[in-house]
Amino acid sequence: MRVETQAPETRIKLLEGRMTSAEERITTHGKEIDALTEQQVRTQERDAFRDKQMASVESKVDRIDGKLDLMAAKPAEKWDKATWVVVGVIITAVLTAALSRIGF
Repeated sequence: MRVETQAPETRIKLLEGRMTSAEERITTHGKEIDALTEQQVRTQERDAFRDKQMASVESKVDRIDGKLDLMAAKPAEKWDKATWVVVGVIITAVLTAALSRIGF
């Protein structure tokens, strides 16, 4: 039976039923949208906090890396100095030996 051929009271009842169903769905979807919006806000806050923490960690890692480079360079500096001292001693010994043979 078509809606147009039904009595006005029946049509009104059908429309009221559809309206009630639509309002319930709209209310349910509205709550879902509100919950998703709230979740998105919390996610953005956590992301901002995480980004801030990661920037702090990155900064600390960079500082530690710089310190490690300095620490690694210090033994190299010591070995370089020791090498020059040894080379200087050898050169001095060779020159001294050469000069002593010459008679100086």
